[in-house]
Amino acid sequence: MSSKTASTNNIIQAGSTVQQLRMEVSIERIKVSKASVDFMSYGEEHARSDPLLIGIPTSENPFKDKKTCIIL
Repeated sequence: MSSKTASTNNIIQAGSTVQQLRMEVSIERIKVSKASVDFMSYGEEHARSDPLLIGIPTSENPFKDKKTCIIL
């Protein structure tokens, strides 16, 4: 690879890094303490409808085996 090609690749990579950093700086940030309170409140509000907490009724479970497996 020539020196000119390596230099061009470095410039392209630096440009994409700058573009990524500009995008990240525009993201609104909140403190972890606030986010954790919000997250806990959301979990408590939606706990009754969360299938990971209450489970899935076997009649509605699409992943339940239709037949039992019998090994001879």
